[in-house]
Amino acid sequence: MCISVLGVQYTLEYRTKAQEPEFEAADCDGYCDTSIKLCVARKYTAAERREPGTKKDLDAYMRKCMRHEIVHAFLYESGLSINSVAADGWASNEEMVDWMAIQGPKIYAAWQRAGCL
Repeated sequence: MCISVLGVQYTLEYRTKAQEPEFEAADCDGYCDTSIKLCVARKYTAAERREPGTKKDLDAYMRKCMRHEIVHAFLYESGLSINSVAADGWASNEEMVDWMAIQGPKIYAAWQRAGCL
């Protein structure tokens, strides 16, 4: 699937650990490669879904991970990730990006309800 990120086309993909060695190497569940305009989030296999300690709603978690990577894309394409001073400045900070990815749907729903979109 492709989306427009501030006018730039990004490809979105869900990949399993077997398809994406980066997940194991970087100990992550997704990444945004701005050089090739690609956002990837981990897709869990049926066997992984049955493992002890696994989140019960992995589909919701996968969507949150993809939102997180899309936020990275927006921050990059807007120039904010490059210009937030330090290498781990606010626009690249994982906590900030996670906050946006988690709170975004709630903020959008509030805006919808308020009729201010």
